[in-house]
Amino acid sequence: MNKTPRWITILLWLLAAVYLANGIEMFFVPSIWFFRLVPGVPETGPFNAHLVADSGTFYLGIAAGLVLAALHPQRHALAVVVVAAVASTMHSILHIYSHAAGLLSAQHITTEVAGIYLPTIVLWLLAFVLIRPAPEPVRVAVPAA
Repeated sequence: MNKTPRWITILLWLLAAVYLANGIEMFFVPSIWFFRLVPGVPETGPFNAHLVADSGTFYLGIAAGLVLAALHPQRHALAVVVVAAVASTMHSILHIYSHAAGLLSAQHITTEVAGIYLPTIVLWLLAFVLIRPAPEPVRVAVPAA
């Protein structure tokens, strides 16, 4: 059985913490998340507490999967990371489209890069690392005496 490198487990815990923090904020205090936590969100349209909380449930679900992946990376990491990467990619595409269509300004692009695009890239890189087969152990032939 291959042992998962420590840096992968640490990265899974960090990603879980980020998704968990965002999901908790969105679900339990949607108005604070909407108006104060993430710059630029109010320019996306009027506040809808139910919609923000709904979105928070998805972040909480991804966070739960990432926790499971961190606890049992050999069994769950690849599947959870791919699901999180796909969800994050769809979120990224929505933002890219919104910028191209003039629905979002570039005023808060730094926040988007740090909170949306960078996690997406990290998730896909991690997925590719996890999907690679582990190197075969080197076997050295010992001559018979």
